[in-house]
Amino acid sequence: MGRFRHITGKGIFVLILALSINGLFLACAPSGQKTSTEDLQDTAVATPSPHDRNYLTNAINQKVTSSTAARSITVSGTNMRLSPALPAFYQKRSYEAVWIDENGNPRQADELVEAIKASYYEGLNPEDYGLTQMEAVLAKVKSANGKADIADLSELDVQFSNSFLTYANDLYYGQVTPEQIDLELIFGERRIDLGDLMAKAVSEGSVTESLNGLLPKYPVYGQLKTALERYRQLEAAGGWQPIPAGPKFQKGARGPRVTALKQRLAVTGELDQADLSNDIFDQTLDQAVRKYQERNGLYVDGVVGDSTFEALNVPVSVRVKQIELTMERWRLLPQSLGTKFVLVNIANFHLYGVENNHDNLDMRIVVGKPDWNTPIFSEQMTHIELNPYWNIPTSIFRDDIAPNIKADPDYMKRKNIQAVGLKYHAPEEGADETEVASAQEEYISKVLSGNYRLRQNPGPANPLGRIKFLFPNKHSVYLHDTPNRGYFKRAQRNFSHGCIRVERPYELAEFVMAPDPEWNHDSIEKAIRSGRTRTLHLATPLPVYILYFTAWADDDGTVNFHKDIYGLDQVLQNALLQSKGRTAGVASSVN
Repeated sequence: MGRFRHITGKGIFVLILALSINGLFLACAPSGQKTSTEDLQDTAVATPSPHDRNYLTNAINQKVTSSTAARSITVSGTNMRLSPALPAFYQKRSYEAVWIDENGNPRQADELVEAIKASYYEGLNPEDYGLTQMEAVLAKVKSANGKADIADLSELDVQFSNSFLTYANDLYYGQVTPEQIDLELIFGERRIDLGDLMAKAVSEGSVTESLNGLLPKYPVYGQLKTALERYRQLEAAGGWQPIPAGPKFQKGARGPRVTALKQRLAVTGELDQADLSNDIFDQTLDQAVRKYQERNGLYVDGVVGDSTFEALNVPVSVRVKQIELTMERWRLLPQSLGTKFVLVNIANFHLYGVENNHDNLDMRIVVGKPDWNTPIFSEQMTHIELNPYWNIPTSIFRDDIAPNIKADPDYMKRKNIQAVGLKYHAPEEGADETEVASAQEEYISKVLSGNYRLRQNPGPANPLGRIKFLFPNKHSVYLHDTPNRGYFKRAQRNFSHGCIRVERPYELAEFVMAPDPEWNHDSIEKAIRSGRTRTLHLATPLPVYILYFTAWADDDGTVNFHKDIYGLDQVLQNALLQSKGRTAGVASSVN
């Protein structure tokens, strides 16, 4: 009676009457219908409604904040990489939900799940974007029929935003940075706000379309994507069996190795299944071998020698990896390379003159030999030189020219090389042999001192040939003609000191100078015949991309593979593993 001891007798009567009436109301309340008392009790203990945006906003804020501090996001007990764009995105929109509608139901979530699954066809791993966790949290929210917990809703929203932003970044910018693989680009990818893109895609119902819009535009990427699916199917079917080792063989041979060769070429389509009926190396098989050799940058002779044998026995899994790495290289480039540009593929020893995404030119090139790698970068071609001088680089002078000068005093004269700023003081007429030899020795000594710049005059022996294509860069690399035409007949063409020799310089000159009406094939040839050194400036600088792709697709979609001559696929693979916080090696047997 402590709390009621000051109540009067009349007050006690009123209190008892009130409690009796309230009990009557409780007894008379219909079954299943809440009374006002129950409502008060529910208000005190109930979990906030999932439809309450304030509670959801606060939960998202807490989820993003904790993820930012941990530098990872935890979904269904699994830690995943956090998109660097996620915190700023939610902060910008005051932590408002993206993937949950006003009724507490997911929106566009199924479409994003399907888009993440499709990352497999881009040479990516859906699990890198949390596919399993996405499906788990989405199923949990759906099963609640609009009554999911705030915690589950916030987890879904943050997880799906993180997956979209991470995947979009990998499509548009690549999984690694150009700096990680020593790729130098004058034109980086145009920056876009991926968060704004995501918010718009969800509100407009265009998630898949928006993500597809981030893919590279150059046709080779799409052709490689088709090839990847095919080679993965081959891998799933068991790939191909290696051809047994043995001596080289060709048309006229027969036996088990010929049978194995036929079966191998039938898998990749160079030979029809109908031609497997015997073990004879006939004309049909000869043509199939030649087709394989041509497709894969090998010497085309129909003979299964060491190089062809090695290429045929590269496992299908390695070919799949080559395609995946090449697709990643494309994603590292600007989405559009321009309406007109020159593309050099170091790995397949070819140059392409591209206009409106069509290869107007396709020619062979010679690139840097081992220890003189041609660098991968892009620049703007600004001018070309006709009948150029060759300014001999210090390293080439030291390693190649100086030994020849020491061995042959007449070397410079025969090669039409001069030391700029250094004159040869010839002895007076009638001087004896000793004086002549002394003058020559003094001149050569000064040349070999390295204090003078050497250059070779224009002419038939000039290593730059008749045309030089310049795009000023820190590497002093350029494209040029060459008098040594024999190298273009070889399959593997890495013999230069880093610069790039082109097979058809006149055609390339026409391509880069167009549409200038003054310069066509005839006028360029006439200017070269004059023997005078001339500089022709391009009306508009032309992008030049010197790149490295060990897998390539021709205009007809035929995929071909090339040796990793500089070991750069391994460099890219290591960078990918590093970006995911893992370390591992890959097979180095890529042909």
